[in-house]
Amino acid sequence: MPEPGLEPSSHNTYDFETTQFRIDLPRQDDAVEIFRLVGGADRDAVCATLVWDGPDDVENIEWWIDRCNQATFEDWGFHWVVRDREGALTGSVGTPLGAVGTRPRSEGVADVGYWIGRPYWGMGVMSEVLPALLGLGLDRLGFMTMEADVFANNVRGRRLVERVGMTEEGVTDKGHLKQGVWVDVVHYAMSAERWNQLGSRTSESGSGGR
Repeated sequence: MPEPGLEPSSHNTYDFETTQFRIDLPRQDDAVEIFRLVGGADRDAVCATLVWDGPDDVENIEWWIDRCNQATFEDWGFHWVVRDREGALTGSVGTPLGAVGTRPRSEGVADVGYWIGRPYWGMGVMSEVLPALLGLGLDRLGFMTMEADVFANNVRGRRLVERVGMTEEGVTDKGHLKQGVWVDVVHYAMSAERWNQLGSRTSESGSGGR
């Protein structure tokens, strides 16, 4: 059963794990590697399916890390780094692979967002991490619904959220202006009731606070 609803003024004291990955707060010594993944040569590819267009420099990432560690849920949402838990993908324990987050939308409703560095595409990272994030929100934080907005032309992204059991709720035509082009946005949702019916959470989803 979900815990009582998260207080809007709460700070992020949560981290969680899956079989291959650890999801926890970013640290300042992650800044250079995170920038390499999302702000370097692969920036356009990684950010093509995001509302965010990516950072201009490492200082942008350092600012983001500060906000992740200091802001309240209502002001910023909760954001984490996805790490290579045992070094199986990168050869180094704890190496950042990307980021995930959740932000408030309305009473009892939050969204999910995520990106993974291009070197780790096609390795099933988000197929394992996204259910754990849904489990944290719906089981531990007490959200009644978690939502995801996916650009209609992001075929892989739509397959991902559908694969973990999120259902399409509708489409906003020309819902976002991305790099000067209006794109349609598909809205997906997972309710706590459906989550429990599916039994989709892993045994490690949302495992504890720090």
